[in-house]
Amino acid sequence: DAKIAVTKTANPTSGVGVDDTVTYTVVVTNTGNVSVKDGKLTDDHADLSSKTFALEPGASETFTYTYTVTQADIDAGEIVNVVKANATAERGDDPDEVEATATVTAEAATSKLSITKEAKPTSDVAVNDTITYTVVVKNEGNVSMKDGKLEDDHVDLSSKTFVLAPGGEATFEYTYTVKQEDNDAGES
Repeated sequence: DAKIAVTKTANPTSGVGVDDTVTYTVVVTNTGNVSVKDGKLTDDHADLSSKTFALEPGASETFTYTYTVTQADIDAGEIVNVVKANATAERGDDPDEVEATATVTAEAATSKLSITKEAKPTSDVAVNDTITYTVVVKNEGNVSMKDGKLEDDHVDLSSKTFVLAPGGEATFEYTYTVKQEDNDAGES
């Protein structure tokens, strides 16, 4: 009766940020009554092709490996990592493939955008003069931003959209033609 079992733990289990290292520990145990050979591990986050095992009944083998946290993991909020183990029985039917999962939660999400706007020229404009605006939007948080939109009370900016990774910025430039009402008001 060939059987194997697998467990998986992660360290740390929470609060990880981009480029942090998670250490996974996997233990494979032969819980059957015949030896197994050609044991292999597969992991959806790591190449474990060099991690092989052969176990007598009751024996265990421990494997340790690391994973570097990515921005996609932070955006998802967690890393759900699955390892699978299989082997060949020395006699009789091969054991069923088994799997174990370890979940690591990411640091708290902080969503923060900053925006700056400059006009050129900034004074002495007359009716029909053109003002050029430069807007810079920056992602100052730790999660990616998508579906970003700009609105301006003087210009239609519906075509100005952005997607920003943390630390990323997008620059937009557009123009506005001074109207009589701006001149009458003394500013625009």
